[in-house]
Amino acid sequence: MAEEFKNLFSPLKLGTITTRNRIYSSAHHPLYVDMFGLPGDRMLNYWAAKAKGGVGTIGTYLAPIHPDPRRDTFRRPGINDAFKKAADAVHEYGAKLICQLANSGAQAGGYGQVAPWAPSSVLTHAGDMQLYLPHEMTREEIQSFIPAFAHAATVAREAGLDGVEIHGAHGYLFTEFMSPDHNRRTDEYGGTIEKRLRFPIDVIEAVRKAVGDDFPVGMRISADEFVYGGYTLDEMLVMAPVLVKAGLDWLNVSTGTYASPSSAIEPMYYPLNSFVYCAAAVKQVVDVPVFARGRIQDPIQAEQIIANGQADGVSMVRAIVADPEFANKAREGRLDEICKCLACNEGCWGNLARTRLMIPGFGGMSCTMNPAVGMEGQPGWGELMPAAVKKRVMIIGGGPAGLETARVAALRGHAVSIYDKGPELGGQTLIAAKAPGRDGYLDLPRYYTFQMKMLNVDVHLDTEVTPDMVIEQDPDAVVVATGSVPFIPDIPGIDGNNVVNVWQVLNEEVKVGDNVVIIGDDEDIQSMSTADFLAERGKNVEILTWGRFCGSKLEPMTFHTIYQRVLGKGVVLTPHTRVKEISSKTVVTFNYYTDEE
Repeated sequence: MAEEFKNLFSPLKLGTITTRNRIYSSAHHPLYVDMFGLPGDRMLNYWAAKAKGGVGTIGTYLAPIHPDPRRDTFRRPGINDAFKKAADAVHEYGAKLICQLANSGAQAGGYGQVAPWAPSSVLTHAGDMQLYLPHEMTREEIQSFIPAFAHAATVAREAGLDGVEIHGAHGYLFTEFMSPDHNRRTDEYGGTIEKRLRFPIDVIEAVRKAVGDDFPVGMRISADEFVYGGYTLDEMLVMAPVLVKAGLDWLNVSTGTYASPSSAIEPMYYPLNSFVYCAAAVKQVVDVPVFARGRIQDPIQAEQIIANGQADGVSMVRAIVADPEFANKAREGRLDEICKCLACNEGCWGNLARTRLMIPGFGGMSCTMNPAVGMEGQPGWGELMPAAVKKRVMIIGGGPAGLETARVAALRGHAVSIYDKGPELGGQTLIAAKAPGRDGYLDLPRYYTFQMKMLNVDVHLDTEVTPDMVIEQDPDAVVVATGSVPFIPDIPGIDGNNVVNVWQVLNEEVKVGDNVVIIGDDEDIQSMSTADFLAERGKNVEILTWGRFCGSKLEPMTFHTIYQRVLGKGVVLTPHTRVKEISSKTVVTFNYYTDEE
């Protein structure tokens, strides 16, 4: 074991169990379940890969608990067998499996035909996308949840899981009861902190009674809602000891809700260790282990957090998604081999959002840095097979696609050469990283540059490939991975000297005037990042888009943050607008719906 990580890889006692290290891949829902919401082989392979990769503790996923058996995953036929298989798969590699107990509350709306239940009928802002009006629970309905949670905990115990963790974070049902913003009740379940804690405490006590003192019970909390009218860290420092006293063995400290999504799952704009201070504060007021989170993406960070006494363990989700072998590589001192999470949120949360919206072609969580996620155990994806015939492979283009192709081909035993006309590997990520707050993309070329060296890939930079060169090299296979080019819309005047593209702006190849109009029909990050870049340099910027709003394709966390940035810098966002023509000094537009100029 690498001595520099002696704290990170020391055992941790959680109630009656002891984990092999302090790394916790907390519960999250990759949408790898079957049609009944049960974990099948795809989910089991996903969890097993993390256990095999050396993680100490793994959380399951948000499987809804509800008094109505039709809406309760833990009352469905097959749940015991499914969880038993999951526990066996994880235990085979020495990790612990913790079952999440949760109900989404008002945030469950939008994905079914039944109004979600919540403490109060308060309009819920979810991820800058949808608003839900939930059903206000009666006293009887509140109390009916208590045995439902106790039953779910017994299912987890009987199936051989190692503990349960009640989901009290991220704006779900327990957060809503604790929140003065969502809990407007005037009965014994609302008002003062003590009354707002009554439901969570009743559930904790019931779960503890159902599973006994020898079965670990923890809770995930949002230390601060970061929403107007919600509870703050100061209030959580009052609530946390009360929750622990009710029967908890640990606290997994997160932050935020769907109304403040960037504080729950930080995009790359946020600094590393962004919310570790919340866990450190909670640790001072409780006497059980505390897990910290907040863009913890490498073992050096994790070790320092524990060594400094800020937390007892680290909650790492996206970092383990990007590299399920994270723990093994850290323990063995192979730090350069770790594939770091970019915090782009594109494959994980972006793909989850598209899956929930039933956009064709998307099937659960993916990852920009780990194409094999969700396909662990499948030959050709999670399990690479040695090539039957070794070939000489020539790859043209040193961007993400070309680099990953080179890595996989080399791992399978092919002789690989890669060519790029630029001075360094990385392709368009090098351009994207020049926008403010987007330098996290540079972790991609860093990782792949090391991989090319480690795998003996023959790298040729500052080399533009020609047909004659391909003929001369005479490879067995040629892969063209030269990337996309900026889209040029068919607009009169688009070829004028005063019109430039995103690449030219971010590379600072052109001089840009003080007043800038951006045609933002990409509906993605390019126009928003470019506006951020220019506004930071004092330009007056307006983005035009034909869509309902700018950046409509962005996942909620990046959307939330980039809006804060560009609006804070005075960028004007103009939707429903198409460009008719461009002249040397004017841009003529028309409304997408009315055709009015």
